[in-house]
Amino acid sequence: MCELLGLAFNEAVSPGLSFRGFRRRAARNPHGWGLAAIGPRLARITKEPLNAERSAASAALATGLGLVAPVFIGHVRDASCGGIALENTHPFTRRIDGRDFVFAHNGTLDTRRFRTRTPGPFGVEGDTDSEAAMCALLNWMGHDGVSFDDHALIEEFLRAMNLAGDLNLLFSDGRQLFCYHDRHAYNGLCWTHRRPPFGRISLRDEDWEADLGADKRLTQQGYVIASRRLTDGEDWHDCRPGGLMVFRAGVLVYGG
Repeated sequence: MCELLGLAFNEAVSPGLSFRGFRRRAARNPHGWGLAAIGPRLARITKEPLNAERSAASAALATGLGLVAPVFIGHVRDASCGGIALENTHPFTRRIDGRDFVFAHNGTLDTRRFRTRTPGPFGVEGDTDSEAAMCALLNWMGHDGVSFDDHALIEEFLRAMNLAGDLNLLFSDGRQLFCYHDRHAYNGLCWTHRRPPFGRISLRDEDWEADLGADKRLTQQGYVIASRRLTDGEDWHDCRPGGLMVFRAGVLVYGG
């Protein structure tokens, strides 16, 4: 079962601590990994169709050196639909209105059951249900004139798509991070609000402790999202099944 990682902060932050633990989850998801650093217009995506624990690039990103952004989306893959190849490795991206759109999915969908199929300019490049779901979302938005600020309409669309199978999603338009949790709570999805006063935390996937107060600026605050809790020493909350959460500038602006 694939796993997701999301960061949504009010300032550019390093993904090092969260990704350090998250990449260890490739032990059960060995078929690919990816991490997108997402700015207001451009996203820098690093991904490979191999086990993240065996990747030098993944290990380098876990140090957090030289990579900062306000929003991140990460994914480790257990292939259930589509071969092990770069074009099937998450996150996926498309260019929309001068911004990089980034998308990652956990679950398995029967694309023949999509009640949300709309013709449009976005087509798949690989052979995953996940990329097909992304294109269905973007084609529907373009066809019906839906903006990324129409949160309730997007939530309604995703609930309809969820009828075709298991659907956990993280995606971003460059300004906001969207987080949708499967209606049956498939595979889990949870969040923590990371804000001052910062304390000490420990990773659940690696023997590692950190003093956030020594690393974080007092002006920083935001959210970390993961399929399973990443840390001890922070309060984690389960996302609402069948619900959408939207984060902008480190603040929850929809859902919860």
